[in-house]
Amino acid sequence: MIFFKSSPRNISFEKAKKLMANTPESLTPVAVLVDPSIEFIKKLLDIGIRDIQLHGSETVAFCEKIKKEFGVNLYKAINLKNNEDLQLANKYRLVSDWILFDYKDENFLGGTGKSFNWEILRDKNLKYNWILSGGLDYNNIINAIKITGAQAIDVSSGVEKEKGVKSAELIKNFCNVVTNIR
Repeated sequence: MIFFKSSPRNISFEKAKKLMANTPESLTPVAVLVDPSIEFIKKLLDIGIRDIQLHGSETVAFCEKIKKEFGVNLYKAINLKNNEDLQLANKYRLVSDWILFDYKDENFLGGTGKSFNWEILRDKNLKYNWILSGGLDYNNIINAIKITGAQAIDVSSGVEKEKGVKSAELIKNFCNVVTNIR
């Protein structure tokens, strides 16, 4: 659930509250946030969200604080354009359960539908949990995994028929391709 007003995928807190009330225990909702306040994180915890993905300029200290104080599963997004950006992940890996690598665009924080240069991750053998994101769809996911060695993936715009509107057919196509990778 994306809580970022500038996103076409933005969800209101009230809508999230209703969805959480009807979410089966087998699903794990993730709140995607950009530079959230501690108060907003507390509101999310109150409705049952336990997984937080941070996509803004949150500091390592902020991540450490919410991890320790609230015991959430924490995902920190790192936008990649080059190897120097990859080094930033090392600062967050000790305070995050997962690092999510996404496309870097100075004007957007994610959801661009664009892929970064996957070669940045080739043969890196990273010693922490990480997720590949950014411009993934059923046409490129096999190549993306082959190049990066990703064990976890995140898709959003790649399964949309238009910005913010998911397509059941594209989701099915994506899942079929991913399910058959081995």
